[in-house]
Amino acid sequence: MVNKLKTLFCTRHFLFLIGLIAVLLGCAQFKKQAGFEQGTLVVYLNSKTTPTSLNFTLEEIWIEDALGTKTVLPIQQKEINTSLPSQIILARGELKTGVYTKICFKITRAILLKRGEIYPLRLLNQGVVSIPITLRIFPHKTNNLFLNWAPETSIKAETFSPDIKVQKGKTGLKKLLLYVSNSGEDYLSVIDRGSHQVIDAITVGSAPKGMTLSKDGNYLYVANYLSNSISIIETMTNRLMDTIALNIGFGPNELTIPPFSRILYVTATDSNAVIAIDTLTKSILKKIEVGQRPIGIASSADGQYVYVANTFSNNISVIETYNNKVVNTIGVGGEPKYISIYQRYIVVSNSQSNNLMFIDSHSLKVVSTAFVPSQPGRIIPGLRGWVYVAGQRSNDISFVTPMLNIAPRKLSVGKHPSGMTLDKDRKLLYVANLRDNTVSVLDLIKEEEIDKIEVGDKPYDLVLVGD
Repeated sequence: MVNKLKTLFCTRHFLFLIGLIAVLLGCAQFKKQAGFEQGTLVVYLNSKTTPTSLNFTLEEIWIEDALGTKTVLPIQQKEINTSLPSQIILARGELKTGVYTKICFKITRAILLKRGEIYPLRLLNQGVVSIPITLRIFPHKTNNLFLNWAPETSIKAETFSPDIKVQKGKTGLKKLLLYVSNSGEDYLSVIDRGSHQVIDAITVGSAPKGMTLSKDGNYLYVANYLSNSISIIETMTNRLMDTIALNIGFGPNELTIPPFSRILYVTATDSNAVIAIDTLTKSILKKIEVGQRPIGIASSADGQYVYVANTFSNNISVIETYNNKVVNTIGVGGEPKYISIYQRYIVVSNSQSNNLMFIDSHSLKVVSTAFVPSQPGRIIPGLRGWVYVAGQRSNDISFVTPMLNIAPRKLSVGKHPSGMTLDKDRKLLYVANLRDNTVSVLDLIKEEEIDKIEVGDKPYDLVLVGD
């Protein structure tokens, strides 16, 4: 009797599970048939500097398709005024795939500040503004909508009628570009360095981190940390050309291509390894075992060696590129994360011991140590013999040399500075601020921040393209 009850119970339990699976599959099929696939939309507002002090408040932003179906977008910036940066993110949200024909704003208040006086402005159509658009949302991609606002022509007879139009076309391709990997999302922001405005988005894998260019500048390689792959972007068109799946290592993080080589080296942080990839055949050549939790990676100037910072091993692995073998190990400070080449030195930032070590590339001995408080991060060679170091807790960039054991100069940036890149010709330093989703633009002659650009979630690395 007991066995019969057990059999009956198991049978009913099995049938219940089968039924549940069928229902779930049916729901999934229904969603697929109903076109429930989604893409991300980011709405940017561009404006020019004007002496007019004009403010308005947004209550709601929504987008409509040809049938008039309304989808509300989460607002990122409700208070709009002429003192804001020349480009801001207005809204960001998920939309069903398809074509959209209108974007609408609900404005609750508009005022003009003139000679210290506040002048309320009338609103037309109960504050609702409709702008015709032609926008196609593609599945699983980040789509941008750029709007241009002209404050000077937005006031007519004490009435606020915002002059907002859709920006036509893209600018800046293959000229002066800056690529930003947004590690909290799945896309790169593309910035025109002439205007310091975002002009495009490129969908890649999940959690893009380190990036590097091919030697001819035609291709950008992106390490996708969570999707365990390398994206290949054609810089002439900003198109995703190919994806290399990493099936023998996990957690791709930082990248380097040595001079005179076509081999891409990738730190596989979660596998304690470096992956060597042939960029011509797009095939994996070798998995090279290194220390624990490798992150930073750099190539020697002659291309003979690759250096890897092993964060949890407190050392540097030296890989000979001729045979892709570890030929030496250098002990350093506590939790080395990032590494760079400066003149004849290998430079490593030790995030736990709060210092920068300069290692002679011939003797492989530490010859100088500079104290950099507040968790030093990324390092790049700078102008006039300086090395720039990102202070991830102090939110600044330190200027260091191997001759000094302290950082005599610092420039403030955003929260948790991460990737950096230098425009030598224009004397500008770009810094990705991981925790406030911006890129700081530093004028190295004036030694001050001259602009701040809004990008995606958790910007991690930066790469310059163009003259």
